[in-house]
Amino acid sequence: MDKQELDRKVKEMAKSLLSYCTARTSDHFEAEDLAQEIVLEIYKSAQNIRNAEAVYGFMWKVARNVYKQWCKSKAKNKCEPTDTLPDMNLPDIEGISEEEDSALFLLRRELALLAEKYRKAVVLYYIESKSCLEISDCLGISESMVKYLLFKSRQILKEGMRMERNYGRQSSPIWFAGDM
Repeated sequence: MDKQELDRKVKEMAKSLLSYCTARTSDHFEAEDLAQEIVLEIYKSAQNIRNAEAVYGFMWKVARNVYKQWCKSKAKNKCEPTDTLPDMNLPDIEGISEEEDSALFLLRRELALLAEKYRKAVVLYYIESKSCLEISDCLGISESMVKYLLFKSRQILKEGMRMERNYGRQSSPIWFAGDM
């Protein structure tokens, strides 16, 4: 199929394609963006059209596939922690002792050093108060894996808070007065 013929067919289909997108999105701007993504994908994969008679079926198949991908990425972005670690300069809490302030500093430091998969689970569970089931849906992993990540994160954080860190590496244990 030549480019002019494809342009003509896409132009014929544009209005119904936009209606398709509008019916599936929350606002007109998202619908336009989705429609543009679909048209772009149609042009990218135009060389796969074998029969000019089947072009409309091909276009709708592309539209469905792009819409599915769009839904997946939107769901994933919705479940991402709002801030994996907000700025690390959390406001000071009034009325806490210097020892508690030091422990909070250590916890913030260790959270920043956690691997991303552990940090996401910890932030979603402890900060955003999501259940293990909700986290498993958000991250696309099993509920038992979420529980494992939380368990392992607690171990890593506990161990890391007892370690002195020099430029992000563990060096020697710090013994708290309560440990002796």
